[in-house]
Amino acid sequence: MTAPVLAILDSDLKAPQPALYKARQVADSTKAPLHVLVNAYSSAMVRAVGVDHERQDAARAQIHKAWQNRISELTDRERCQLSILWHKDSMAALRESILDLQPAMVVVHTSEESGLRRHLFTPRDWQLIRKAPCPVLCVHGRQWPHAPRVLAALDPGTEEQPQDALAVNVLGAANHFAGNLGGTLRATHVLDEMDDSLILLVGEAIPDYSGGMEKVRQFYRDRFQAFGAAHGLGPDQMTVLTGPVAPTLAKYCDEHDMDVLVVGTVHRNLPERLLLGATAESVITRASTDVLVIKPQGFQSPWQA
Repeated sequence: MTAPVLAILDSDLKAPQPALYKARQVADSTKAPLHVLVNAYSSAMVRAVGVDHERQDAARAQIHKAWQNRISELTDRERCQLSILWHKDSMAALRESILDLQPAMVVVHTSEESGLRRHLFTPRDWQLIRKAPCPVLCVHGRQWPHAPRVLAALDPGTEEQPQDALAVNVLGAANHFAGNLGGTLRATHVLDEMDDSLILLVGEAIPDYSGGMEKVRQFYRDRFQAFGAAHGLGPDQMTVLTGPVAPTLAKYCDEHDMDVLVVGTVHRNLPERLLLGATAESVITRASTDVLVIKPQGFQSPWQA
């Protein structure tokens, strides 16, 4: 059986649930099953009802029915499987559900807050990015257009590693995503600005390195262009950016009205090659675009340890 696309709903019964709408679009475009999950646990209800088990059961049944009705309003129940959980520890319940379902993708509505409040309100997203055993799509409330604009953030590797496996996975996922949804695809590589003291460290990875920041930049521009061309990208689909990775990606996405940014989650050793988990998290807290996070081949989830 095809692995499902899992939509994790906001716990507010009246919320518009953008994760559900976008998960349904992804599932429909790939002909995958759709699974909808919500943790209906209400601490306010538990406090109001008290320790009377009969009253607790009646209240839980009422909340369960309300969620069934709400999801029926939002989507065709016959087209999806539904899990309505009741767990005080929402992250533990989510972890167990994901490991049990083994979804092809998790879709979650990330925080719409700004600034520091946004960082404080996304611990669930960080857990999913770092630990879920599958791609994670963090979405905002804005709907996708008929032809969504997809941007793949790539790290094409060095001459010693001419085809970076994660970059291949990220580009493949972005191409697949854009193609299934009838969208357009662009790719970018971000050259992070480096202090002069780091140039010699970076230079060790460059054949015949003779020093100079511009040579470092040109080396990675050439690598990116060669990588993109080898994987079917035209020159007009590739952009090299310069600056701190997360804010630079976020700014580019906002200025060019991108709908989905696709990034990878593997730590890099060189300071200018930081498309890693922390960067994915930083982009999510900065950009207004949706972010699809791709795990490396053979990724072992800490949840499965």
